[in-house]
Amino acid sequence: MQHTILSDLEDFKRTNEHDLTEEDFEKITFYYGLAVPVIGELYCLLRGFKISHAERNALTYLGGTTGLFDDSFDKTGTSKEHLKELINNPSLELARNTRDKLLIKFYLKSLNQSPFVTRIKQAANSVFDAQVLSKKQTDIATSAQEIVDITRQKGGASILFYRAALEGEINETEQKLLLNIGFIGQLENDLFDIYKDREDGIRTLATISKSIPALRTQYQSIVSETFLIIDQANFPKANKRKFARMLAAVTTRGLVCLDQLEKLEHKGVFELSRYSRKQLVCNMGAPKNIMCWVVYYLRWNAKA
Repeated sequence: MQHTILSDLEDFKRTNEHDLTEEDFEKITFYYGLAVPVIGELYCLLRGFKISHAERNALTYLGGTTGLFDDSFDKTGTSKEHLKELINNPSLELARNTRDKLLIKFYLKSLNQSPFVTRIKQAANSVFDAQVLSKKQTDIATSAQEIVDITRQKGGASILFYRAALEGEINETEQKLLLNIGFIGQLENDLFDIYKDREDGIRTLATISKSIPALRTQYQSIVSETFLIIDQANFPKANKRKFARMLAAVTTRGLVCLDQLEKLEHKGVFELSRYSRKQLVCNMGAPKNIMCWVVYYLRWNAKA
C-alpha cells in the first residue's frame, strides 16, 4: 500500500482540491485497500500459487476503487450511464469531479497491472448490475426471496470482480464457490450493519427477520454448503484445509452477532423497531465477544 494507493493519495491530496473526507480515505486504504489483497492472498492459498506482485498491485487498486464506486453510486447522484462509461471506457477526460478522477486513476492503474482487462471489465459490469438491483432494498414491496437473490448477487459479484484479476480460468465449481463466499460475506455484513440499515430503511435478511433462529439456520446452511463445495473442489487437500480454516475464522464471527440478536427476541419474536443501537450493534472488540468467537471457531475445528 505504501508504494501504491497511499503514495497516490498523498499526491492526490497535494495537487487537487477535493471534498473527500478522512472517512473516505480510510475506507479506500485500511478497509478495501487492505482487505481486498488479503482476499486474493487467501484465494491463492487455496489454488496453491503464491500471489504475484502484479496481482497484488491490481487488487490493491481494485480495492481502492470499491468504496469510491459505491459512494458514486449511492451518494453523489451520478447517473448510471456515466458510471457505465467509466467502467467500460475509463479515461480521465470523463471525470466530472475529484471523486471521479481518483476512481478512474485507480481503475486504470489496476487494469494496467493485469492481462485480464476484458474479464475485469465484465466483472465490474456485474457489480454495477448488482448495485442497480440492490436499489430495490428500499422498496417495502420487495419480497424475502428477492432479498435473498440480491444478497447473493451483490456479495458474489464483488468476490468475482476481485478474482478476475488473478491468473487462471474460472471454472463452474470455482464460480459457485466464490458466489457462495460472497453471499456469506454480504449476509454477515448485513448482520453487523442491522442498526445502520434499519435507520436507512434498507431491507436485508437481517432487518426483515422476525426469527433469529430461522436466520441462523439460513446462515449456517449457506456456510455448510460452502464448506462442502470446498471439500469437493479440485484443489490440493492441504490447501483446502488451510483455506477452510481461514474461512471458518470469518464465518464464526457471524454466529457471535446472531447470539446477540437472538437474546433480544421476546416470546420467540424479533421486533427490530423496538431495539436500541447498543442492543443491535455487535462489538467484536469486546473481550466476551472475542472469547465467544474463539469458542465457535474451536468447535468448528474440532468437527472438521
